[in-house]
Amino acid sequence: MKEHLPEEQLLALSRLLAVHTGFSLPPGKWKTLKKGLAEAAGEAGFSGARHYARGILDSPAPAELLDPLVGRLTIGETYFLRDKQVFQIFEEHILRGLIDNPRRPGQPLRFWSAGCATGEEPYSIAMIMDRQAHQLRGCGGAYILGTDVNQRFLDAAQKALYTRWSLRATPESIIRRYFIRHSDNCFELTSGIREKVAFLRLNLAAASYENRLQLSAPMDVIFCRNVLMYLDAENRRHVINRLVSLLEEDGWLITSPAEAGFVASRALTPVRFSRITLFRKGFPREKWLSPEKESPARRTPGTNQENPHPRVQNPDLPRPARRQSDNKHSSAPSFQQCWEAARADYHRGKYREAANRLELLIAEESGQNEGFLMRSRVTALLTRCYANLGELQNAESACQAAIAAEKLNPELYFLLATIHQAAGDRESAVRALKQALYLDPDFVMAHFHLGFLMRQKGRIEDSRRRFANVEALLQTRPPDEILPQSEGMSAGSVLETVQQMMQ
Repeated sequence: MKEHLPEEQLLALSRLLAVHTGFSLPPGKWKTLKKGLAEAAGEAGFSGARHYARGILDSPAPAELLDPLVGRLTIGETYFLRDKQVFQIFEEHILRGLIDNPRRPGQPLRFWSAGCATGEEPYSIAMIMDRQAHQLRGCGGAYILGTDVNQRFLDAAQKALYTRWSLRATPESIIRRYFIRHSDNCFELTSGIREKVAFLRLNLAAASYENRLQLSAPMDVIFCRNVLMYLDAENRRHVINRLVSLLEEDGWLITSPAEAGFVASRALTPVRFSRITLFRKGFPREKWLSPEKESPARRTPGTNQENPHPRVQNPDLPRPARRQSDNKHSSAPSFQQCWEAARADYHRGKYREAANRLELLIAEESGQNEGFLMRSRVTALLTRCYANLGELQNAESACQAAIAAEKLNPELYFLLATIHQAAGDRESAVRALKQALYLDPDFVMAHFHLGFLMRQKGRIEDSRRRFANVEALLQTRPPDEILPQSEGMSAGSVLETVQQMMQ
């Protein structure tokens, strides 16, 4: 039976949480607060949500008692190399510019993951730093800091033991290089990467924390992703201003794409990368073209069109380091530019042109070791191009190549299932969907498609069980939320469909 929590108690708790964590929990979010109290009470040593709430409010030092609750109010679940395009931009543009134009010669570059949860983000930064170790020697190496308000998350980060779910978007080459596999579902990060990251408990909404950070120099890049969404407007302004004050001039603030709209600081210049906006500290720079602007435009093999994306330097970007290989092909577009051109072709229905660009990207990445973070995304989009062209054999081969690079990515198995379905191979489609659900049991569209396949095979009870799973997973989702891999279907429309099917 659910415990009744008086409104005055919930109001006092939400105010206390705002003081200690900056979290915004208005009455509309009290349902989440009550659920968090019920789930965390046992861990905190209380018999129920009501006793737990009373214990927090009566404690002279409630910070430690709040930890189990805070861990359930935030989405601590994250994974390595999350939002690969952000890391691709970070490595290809920002990092190369920092290495080429050192601000503090002989001193380390400084990176901060603010709201690091269980450590996947700062360790991802450390892996990229390790890949650039030979270039970092000339600028004093790198210092990486991870902070979070939740001590339980930080304890897990320092243990550095992860399940396959945290590695679902990690290329196999990275797993082999940086992880020790203890079992099918337990991977330990190597000491070489662990030692590159320092962790510290920190409340970003606190009145002051400069002394606690003990910074000998400002930060070059601050990652603050999926944190601002939990704060009210006043605390967000406070946190953003504090982060800006701790940034080096021309340093970068990186938020999640969904949080870019929260950033409104005159000290920051938004810099647009396709669908992603990052923020550079400083005023907008005067526009200029790269010296190679008059070089012949690069042609895409297989087409008669010149590349519509000549290499134009964004004035707000640091100039990338010039490598010896750039001298021969100085007019060649960057990986990011080629990727965006391919995506634009795909969304315009120019599948052959997009496939040609993507094939070129894969060939160049193999030779130059660039774009490794995006390899599976490139190959997955190539798979879709082939499928839309009706070349199902090529599509399957490309999808298998993407899976070979990221064996723990459930979305790739889902993509493979759709190819098998298009080819009329239901058995293979079922196997691929089950593999996707093994990796992610909450994958709504995998349950949805498996339900339809079971229905087509006459296995009505199995079909109903899959649809029941979909119904249960969608009960707490906003009706207008667009579901991943749903081709634009909302949670509400999928829920309505399965309910009709179950009748």
